[in-house]
Amino acid sequence: MRAGNLHHRINFYAKVTTRDNYNALVDSWPDITISTWGGIRYTGGGYGLSNEEKFYSKSMELIIRYRDDIIETMRVQIDGKPDWYAIVSIPEELGRKEGLRLTLEKINV
Repeated sequence: MRAGNLHHRINFYAKVTTRDNYNALVDSWPDITISTWGGIRYTGGGYGLSNEEKFYSKSMELIIRYRDDIIETMRVQIDGKPDWYAIVSIPEELGRKEGLRLTLEKINV
């Protein structure tokens, strides 16, 4: 893996589940858990309608250096932009713990 290809700042947010005043479970991603550098390759996207509302999906592959603390429930933010991404697939190990390949999909919030 070439470090020169990792030129995007990637922030991972861990999922925190709490209970509200009505005892219902509420998921949130409050703080940055991991901050690292990564490379992005866009793999596709599309438009659709869901409940009479336009829905845009964008998927990409993210390659980062190997870490064993990344899980599928985390949310991802790239370069500090307001867009959020969900990890779609289990992180795929590249080489002998050289890097990870994650598939991300944009979340419409």
